[in-house]
Amino acid sequence: MTQHQIGIIGFSHVCIAVSDMEASLPFYRDVLGLGVFFDLELEGPSMEVVTGEPGARGRMVGGMLGGTVVELLEFAHRNLDRQPETVLGYTNISLTVRDLDETLAAVTAAGYGPEQQPVEIGGVRMFFVRDPDGTPIEFVSYPNGKQNSAQMWGYTG
Repeated sequence: MTQHQIGIIGFSHVCIAVSDMEASLPFYRDVLGLGVFFDLELEGPSMEVVTGEPGARGRMVGGMLGGTVVELLEFAHRNLDRQPETVLGYTNISLTVRDLDETLAAVTAAGYGPEQQPVEIGGVRMFFVRDPDGTPIEFVSYPNGKQNSAQMWGYTG
C-alpha cells in the first residue's frame, strides 16, 4: 500500500464552540489574554455549506493566544447549551505558563476556581480550570524553562 504524506506547513488555529460569546469572551480575552483581531457575524450560503444546516448563522471571534490563533464560535441557529461530560476521549486546551503558582493565584482572583490544586506528573506541574461552557483549560509548567513536551523530551524532528 502506498502512503502519501500531506505537506503540512503549519498549525492554522484551534476553534472552540461556545454557547454564549458574551460570557466566554471575557474569560478568553481578559483572563487568558486572547489578543482579539477579528469579530465576525456569520450567515448565508457559505455558513450553510460548512455546517450542513439550513439557516446557519453565528458569531466568530478570533485572536492570538500563546502564539496560536484561537477562534471562538457561537452558533445562533442552534442550542449549544453545556452538555454532560459525554466527549469521546480526553479533550482539553493546554497552555504553558512560566509560574504555575502565580497563574493559579490570578485565575482564582478572576473568579475561576481550579479543578484541583497543582499536581506534578513526570516533572511537569499542572492544574485545570473550566471555561464558562465547561471546556477544560490546563495550565502547565515544564521543568528547566521548557515550553512544551517536545522541548522537554529533546525532540528536534
